[in-house]
Amino acid sequence: MRPEEIVKEEHRDYYAAGGFDEGRLRWTVDTFLPACQGKQILEIGCGDGKLLALLQARNEVYGIEASATGVDKCTAQGIRVSCLDASSQPLPFPDDHFDFVIILETLEHLMNPYYAMVEIRRVLKENAKLICSVPNPKTGHHFLYPGLFEFPNFTRFLRQSGFRIDKVDRWEWAPRDAILPVALRANRLFASRYVAGVARRVIERAWRIVGKFPWFCYWLWTFECVNVDKSSSTLLQRQAKQTKPKTRGAQA
Repeated sequence: MRPEEIVKEEHRDYYAAGGFDEGRLRWTVDTFLPACQGKQILEIGCGDGKLLALLQARNEVYGIEASATGVDKCTAQGIRVSCLDASSQPLPFPDDHFDFVIILETLEHLMNPYYAMVEIRRVLKENAKLICSVPNPKTGHHFLYPGLFEFPNFTRFLRQSGFRIDKVDRWEWAPRDAILPVALRANRLFASRYVAGVARRVIERAWRIVGKFPWFCYWLWTFECVNVDKSSSTLLQRQAKQTKPKTRGAQA
């Protein structure tokens, strides 16, 4: 089976039982897209269309979704949506088309997240914005590439892919025992709100005071990124140039 066939088969009935928390989607719009109107907006992994439904009255919105049940629910709301795998199939839009691309808790599901980022960068206008979120791999579900989505590595991945990170915000706390060494997490006293809970808040505030983002304290991170310098070479181009065999000098 081709990659897109595998993805569509595994996610065919993904939204048959319903969608995700609308409260978090409203928070995303209020935090990163306040008073957004007259914009071209694409959401990749748009699910059942709840987020795009919040934006479609004042913007031109489009969705990409690999789940057939998700596509059906978007279509029922009048949302224009294409059923495809964003990690192996090109986005069906021209270059420099969108003011915003949104991809929430979807990159970590993709078989080829780098290809998806190349396509996102292509369809975004110069200096347009990418809004993306990923869950903390230490507290979430299974990950195809857990190392990539650890906070320091993911921020580096975004920058290497041609994006400037302007803002990072969090949604909900990570489980309080996640702040503890693994050996202490099963201890009821250390894992309690009086020990782990207090320690988490103290550490979070200390990091905030010195101007750092305490990523390990949170369940989910959302990034506001700017698509900069589109004329520059891609990461793959730079890698190929750097690693290709050099011409050897004439043999004596």
